Amino acid sequence: MLFRMIFGLPGAAIVTGLLFLAMGWMVRMQDVTIGHPPPPVGNITFKPPEPEILPVGPKTKLEPAPETPKIKFPKAAEGPGRGVPTDPIPGPSGDGGKIIGIPIGTPPTVKFAPIYPENCRARGAQGVVMVEFDVTPEGAVVNPRVIASENSCLDRAAMQTISKWKYTPKTDSSGRAVAQRGVRQSFNFQLTDG
Repeated sequence: MLFRMIFGLPGAAIVTGLLFLAMGWMVRMQDVTIGHPPPPVGNITFKPPEPEILPVGPKTKLEPAPETPKIKFPKAAEGPGRGVPTDPIPGPSGDGGKIIGIPIGTPPTVKFAPIYPENCRARGAQGVVMVEFDVTPEGAVVNPRVIASENSCLDRAAMQTISKWKYTPKTDSSGRAVAQRGVRQSFNFQLTDG
């Protein structure tokens, strides 16, 4: 290590000095070889070519467009479909009023009113959101999913609300708590003037 320091540092300094001298000599040689300055460059401007004017030929008559075919749609089924309530459902008002539900399974023991999202309120969004979910044997809500919605802006509020609910566990014939699948709950979001 000491040997490297004693001979390496002065050697590196000598090599660096020689490189600087060589570069200086190369720069001077380049000035000598040019000898005279480059010729001056005149005013450089770009002039685009003149557009070519094409002669206009006789006008051709276009054929009329083909007639649009008429499509026959099947008649719509009567009513909104299976599992969707058809009667008007009273529900939470703009200030989070009462909640409506479809009685499937056991009733909830802990439930919260949905909070009307401010961004949806500002857009005037309202309507019914139906959520389907499962209830664990302990009564917790799992796997919530929106199955019908009149306004997707309200879906998240309905899902967050139902996730906080608790149910009384359903029991089988032996008295053991069992999970409930496909429980449904509807939330009716309506704006009020108040």
